[in-house]
Amino acid sequence: MARGIPRLAAHGWALALALFVLAPGPLGFRQPIAEVHATSGSVTVISRSSVSEAALAPAGDTRVQAQRALPAVPTDDLAPPAALSELSATREHLVRFVWPTHGTITQTYHEYHPGIDIANDVGTPEVAADGGQVVFAGWGSYGIYVEIDHGNGFDTIYGHMSAVMVKTGQVVTQGQEIGLMGATGRASGPHLHFEIRFQGAPQNPIDLLS
Repeated sequence: MARGIPRLAAHGWALALALFVLAPGPLGFRQPIAEVHATSGSVTVISRSSVSEAALAPAGDTRVQAQRALPAVPTDDLAPPAALSELSATREHLVRFVWPTHGTITQTYHEYHPGIDIANDVGTPEVAADGGQVVFAGWGSYGIYVEIDHGNGFDTIYGHMSAVMVKTGQVVTQGQEIGLMGATGRASGPHLHFEIRFQGAPQNPIDLLS
């Protein structure tokens, strides 16, 4: 009878260990399942695979959540890459503005300067970079300046003129003289402040001039 007590104690200790290992399973923890073998002298623990998603599902629910994936898109629905000739044609269509005057670029386009400055002598002719309708000609925020609406979302502005050669509402053609260079308004010297805007947003003129 005395020999049976240690054997019973060993089995009791093994049972407690098994319950401790298996207890997190119902709580939803992904812990490994252990298989316990008890002997009179030692306890052997054999590790098995972790709890599966199906085993953690509620009783009676055999659904297993599918992994998230991007929706399949047929390759025929994807736009083919543009040919080199198409890219060239697009660029020629966009680069349609001619240089509005001659001189030296003294200020480039950047975040705080929405255009370029071209310096030359007072009275240097300035021309329309493209055809359109004059929507402003007179004194304003750029001294004496002209604004042309080109009818395709683009507008151009010619600032700090010394004289204006057109009037509001007039239709002009590309290359037509519209004014003379000056230093009116906030200008440190004679130059043209030239802007290109698309739907009201300033663009870098260098990218669109030819």
